[in-house]
Amino acid sequence: MRNALQTNLAAVAAAVLTLTAATACAATGVDVSRNVGTNIPVLVMGEDEDPNSVKRSSDIFKRVNAELKGAMQRHGFRMIDEESVAVDLGWEITERRPKTELIEGIKLMNKSGNAAHRVRAWVLFRIHAQAKDLEFSTKVQTRIDGEIYDAASNQFLDTFEMPRAEYPAPADCLESPVCITEVVGDRARDIAAGLGEVLALKLERYSPPKRAPRREVAVPDAGGVPVGDGASDNGHGLLTPYTLTLRYFENQEALTLVGVMAEEFPGYNEHNLIDKSAAVRRYEYHTTAKAAKLEEWLYILLTDMGFNAEREVLVQVDGTNIKVDKLVPTPRRPRSEDERRRFD
Repeated sequence: MRNALQTNLAAVAAAVLTLTAATACAATGVDVSRNVGTNIPVLVMGEDEDPNSVKRSSDIFKRVNAELKGAMQRHGFRMIDEESVAVDLGWEITERRPKTELIEGIKLMNKSGNAAHRVRAWVLFRIHAQAKDLEFSTKVQTRIDGEIYDAASNQFLDTFEMPRAEYPAPADCLESPVCITEVVGDRARDIAAGLGEVLALKLERYSPPKRAPRREVAVPDAGGVPVGDGASDNGHGLLTPYTLTLRYFENQEALTLVGVMAEEFPGYNEHNLIDKSAAVRRYEYHTTAKAAKLEEWLYILLTDMGFNAEREVLVQVDGTNIKVDKLVPTPRRPRSEDERRRFD
């Protein structure tokens, strides 16, 4: 049974990188100009529920949003555009939306059935700006803060806040909305550019290692046919809690299936039993593996256990929900070597 599966573990996400200003990254010797790349689809969204924050229809908001996405795009991230998805789904984006509405929108995007709408990590930002009349000048203050979340696990990943910036504006600037928009927009855009660099480095911590270049070697047992030995990328980088449901399996079959998933599937972290009835078992299964790889490995495992994968079992995947159904009764299978070794 073990020979049917690869045993190399996918890398588990490293500890969260503490966010500082972009200048602090330069001081530590981090090269923010390099292309970090990632396979994580990222969505950048603005929260403007607070009436004291800059609303999304403002040119300031649009410039900051574009700069954040542009900085991360230059680092090789796959950026999902909220407004493009809204057009596809016929949604109307309104102003002053609460955080709960933004979260609900992300969950609906992931359930649209369109791969171009799927989001894994999402960045929420807020822009605070105010101006004060000093008679001889106008003092402007801006601040950008927000959080990073994992859309699949509902997990809070990190927070960020750029230092408050103060700068002058013309004395009559408050009399002209265009003046305030241009002055604040220019400075906030500069802040967003530095923030985009830092966010790229933060999200890199959750990316799996890049696939190693394939090196072809001639294997004698393979008749001299070149075989690649490059490292495979089975994981998504982010630790994902899947809900695994097993239906109509005998106790011994279910325990064998889950046991092999725990011992042999790459990327495994931990699992726990959620509930069990006479016909159904439900587990939480934590792994960095992608759902597509889990489906593939499950069919390999079930076939190796003696099931006819085309007629006797069915594997269904819906987001982070994986259901394995035993469709017809099968003869009792003998205990395997894996089961006898499990309690050594």
